[in-house]
Amino acid sequence: MARIRLLIVDDHEVVRLGLRAAFELEPDINVVGEASDGAEALAKMSVLAPQLILMDVRMERMSGIEACREIKSLYPDVSILMITSYTDNEAVLASMLAGASGYLLKNLSRAELLRSIRLVASGQSLLDPELVKQATSRLTALASSGSQTQGGELTEREREVLVLIARGYTNKQIANTLIVTEKTARNHVSHILEKLGLARRSEAAAFAVEHKLVPPREQHKDEEF
Repeated sequence: MARIRLLIVDDHEVVRLGLRAAFELEPDINVVGEASDGAEALAKMSVLAPQLILMDVRMERMSGIEACREIKSLYPDVSILMITSYTDNEAVLASMLAGASGYLLKNLSRAELLRSIRLVASGQSLLDPELVKQATSRLTALASSGSQTQGGELTEREREVLVLIARGYTNKQIANTLIVTEKTARNHVSHILEKLGLARRSEAAAFAVEHKLVPPREQHKDEEF
């Protein structure tokens, strides 16, 4: 029986240890490694060659959503299961757009976790069909609505912020990346939503993806992890 090659990605060591312990006695699951954030996960992909990644949504250096998008672009056959402590519809939608196969809450039981891992590893999706329907409808609406400016009304700085939103950055992460205050980052986000006629960050992320405003990431070989 082929074992599921699993990579655990979470910025809390205690959580990683707990998740690893949940799989230790399972004969069909092999935890090939751990990573403390998305950047470390990306750096380890070629060596560990996981089949499935259990990925935390919120991490400091690189969020799970951005890491999911980058990993799926480089390793499309790898399945990614997002896991978080929070119920967040925006994060669910952003995860779906990034290519995740499912979204779990950390308070689920061990049996539910194991079932989810095996389902996703078999090629199935744990995303709610209604959520998929809503996201697809929203993308279609964005493509044909008054937002057809494709970001043309945005300033250069706002376009930079929009790219970071699409990569799953929080206001704090945007501020650190662009070397501005968190208040300035928050104002940029508000202006972007207003100009595009959108209500939520997830819609802005969807807009950026739909209109190909997210440029390809530079080669990771030049980055220090």
